[in-house]
Amino acid sequence: MRLPSLFKLSRNKSYNYSPRYYNERKERIEKLRKSKESKPDGEYFTGYRKKSYRDDWKTVKSAQSDRNRRLRFFVILIFLLIFAYAAVKYGKIDMFF
Repeated sequence: MRLPSLFKLSRNKSYNYSPRYYNERKERIEKLRKSKESKPDGEYFTGYRKKSYRDDWKTVKSAQSDRNRRLRFFVILIFLLIFAYAAVKYGKIDMFF
């Protein structure tokens, strides 16, 4: 028998999960085949591929990271120049100038 308690003990959660196999490539091929059968050949462009959301996200993300990288570089450069100037001016380092 269990003694009564003021605190509720948490139990492991259980789910009714049944794993299923999903072949994305097969689904995509079937979808393309169905769309190809429903449209005439004149509506297709050769070499045309719609950009996906993932491709757009990658280009935006790379542009942002390049901008952040350049900004970080200039901030570090400014701090190093200020430090070098202060070291020469107030640190009595006259061997460079």
